[in-house]
Amino acid sequence: MMNIRRQKHRVPALNTTSTADISFMLLIFFLVASSMDVDKGLSRQLPPADNQQKQEESAVNKNRLMTIKISAQNELLIDDKPMAIDKLHEKVESFILRLGKSHMISLDADPKSDYNTYFNVQNELVRAYKAWRDATARKVYHRPFGKLTNDEKEKIKDMCPQRIAETYNLQEGGAQ
Repeated sequence: MMNIRRQKHRVPALNTTSTADISFMLLIFFLVASSMDVDKGLSRQLPPADNQQKQEESAVNKNRLMTIKISAQNELLIDDKPMAIDKLHEKVESFILRLGKSHMISLDADPKSDYNTYFNVQNELVRAYKAWRDATARKVYHRPFGKLTNDEKEKIKDMCPQRIAETYNLQEGGAQ
């Protein structure tokens, strides 16, 4: 009889020593190569949290005041006349160009109105002020507002202030 030996077959193992290094390099690559979205918001001065603070009243000439109202049905009213939101920036821009620094805009949104409508109105207001500041920068510095230095931008902002008063109808059951 022949003595037959069985050979043990070994399964070759994968060399995984560099797998952790490759994974780490891929992680670093994707962190550096990807873009992070930054939340954007509205640049507005919020009312103070302290209700004890005194609010000063000021007399406003009705001829220098534009009232913007958003109704509960999301209708836009400019000085109690209906208007489409996409026409708002033209109306506001002509208003502030006519009156300059002495203008005042009052924004009143019904608590039951849609947030998207409010946000669209805010965007149109920002668009109008941006156009006013850009026109003033071109007149004063012969360059658009975006190409000015920080000091020049501050001077234009002083010349073209945002004068928006927002009213809060909390007593009518709005958000708190």
